[in-house]
Amino acid sequence: MKLFDCASGYFLESDTFPKTLKSNELFIICRSTEITPLRDVFGFDKSTILECTDLDESVRYVSFDGYDFISLVHMETEQNAERKKDFTLREINMYISSSFLVLVLPEHDSPRIAQLETSLFDVAASMGGVLSGKNAMPRLIRLYFLVFNGLLVDFSETMETLEDEMEELSEAITLNADKRYIVDIGRLRKIAYTAKKLLRSLSYLGTQILMDENGLIDKKYIKYFRNVDTRLKKLYDFSESLYELSNELLRTYDSRLTIKTNDTINKLTIITLFFGPLTVITGIYGMNFEVMPELSWPFGYPLTLGIMVLVSFIIYWLLKKNEWL
Repeated sequence: MKLFDCASGYFLESDTFPKTLKSNELFIICRSTEITPLRDVFGFDKSTILECTDLDESVRYVSFDGYDFISLVHMETEQNAERKKDFTLREINMYISSSFLVLVLPEHDSPRIAQLETSLFDVAASMGGVLSGKNAMPRLIRLYFLVFNGLLVDFSETMETLEDEMEELSEAITLNADKRYIVDIGRLRKIAYTAKKLLRSLSYLGTQILMDENGLIDKKYIKYFRNVDTRLKKLYDFSESLYELSNELLRTYDSRLTIKTNDTINKLTIITLFFGPLTVITGIYGMNFEVMPELSWPFGYPLTLGIMVLVSFIIYWLLKKNEWL
């Protein structure tokens, strides 16, 4: 657990935590296993504690008396053992009031979340003990905004990575409809659908933030959160287009597979055209009739072979003429 007194500009020791409540601008970052002790200190609702400890990657916004509880989902890319991109979801929970901001981060290591944590503390430390100017944004509200900004930046980069992977796969499918691509298509469709579902919930959350039932955001600064709401809706539109692109990948694969199957059938048809007449000739001379003039003729065998070669040549010429070969 890390505690920062925004008013004084100093980090605080966690073992003296109850005494730090005299600060009216307390910024805390803790892990999901550390949230339970904070319940008695701040009087958090029991359902929010369960939300923080029972991670289900869901989006939630609830206004309680004096504070808001927000459950967010962070999405980022990681490289797996096969050197492919994995898209990982991690839940982030947050308590915000006029006197404290508590950010509950997941237990699992994440470079992007660690970077977000570091940048938030850097910003908090850089603001110093005194606000610069009467129109300066309150420290906690600024940090509150920066949490959403970091989330949106990571979501945007992840979606762009997903789009690039879909484009590369589309080009590969166009060249060759390999069976292994169907697995990649299924994986990308699932990711695109999950992102779409999450961003739909987050876009609703943006509207709830703007309602600001507890009056935490001054009207002068609501424009920043209106920007967050707009970006969330734009990302949702982006996720819809990506999901449609994933469906288009499946249609492209089916189309290329159909073309590939038709090419195979055409080749088999051409082979049949060649061997069909030859099969008829060999079938005729395979019949066991006693009177077959060509059987006793010395030139019957070479003549039959010549006819078979001539027929094959005529078929080849006709196919070439009609551009079937």
